[in-house]
Amino acid sequence: MKLQYTIVIAAILVGSIATVNMAFTTSDSDFSANSVKSSAGMLGHVTLTATNEDGSIIAYRQTDNVVINAGDNCLLEDTFGVATTCFNTTNPYDDIHIGEATAAFGEASTGLGTFHSTTAGTVGTPTLASGSNGASVTVTADFVNVSAAIAEAALRNGPETTTASDVLALQSFSAINLGPTDDLSIEWTVTIDGN
Repeated sequence: MKLQYTIVIAAILVGSIATVNMAFTTSDSDFSANSVKSSAGMLGHVTLTATNEDGSIIAYRQTDNVVINAGDNCLLEDTFGVATTCFNTTNPYDDIHIGEATAAFGEASTGLGTFHSTTAGTVGTPTLASGSNGASVTVTADFVNVSAAIAEAALRNGPETTTASDVLALQSFSAINLGPTDDLSIEWTVTIDGN
């Protein structure tokens, strides 16, 4: 009989401890059921199309990239007014620059390796965020009679000189050899908080 009482009391104690433990244990779903979650990020997608004087396509490149650290900092300054290291906090990022270097870029990069030329781009109609899809906008620019081997591009908010503008995104690619009558069109799509 004592053994039965001991087993019953032990079972009650184990059950009580488990109940108390469960009362103080909270699963992730308790905190996240009403929380907005996001796979936030800024991504770029660059499409380059080279054409000859007849308008025939002679080269085509497309590649993804991320917004570099300097771009992240400038967006923070532009949005919230906190001082970072930006040179230009008023102009939009609508200038596309091209260069001749072949070095790979990383998050800490700050400019083109070998600048060739720049042109003001045209900002297209934005796609507004909806559901889990992020907002995006495309900047397009046309370079006429390039006459160079182009292997890099940048999206900036002004001229090449570092005292006048900031880089949002950079990308390098296999060189596109362009003659004196060849043109280059670039479309740079930036997506904010996209999947």
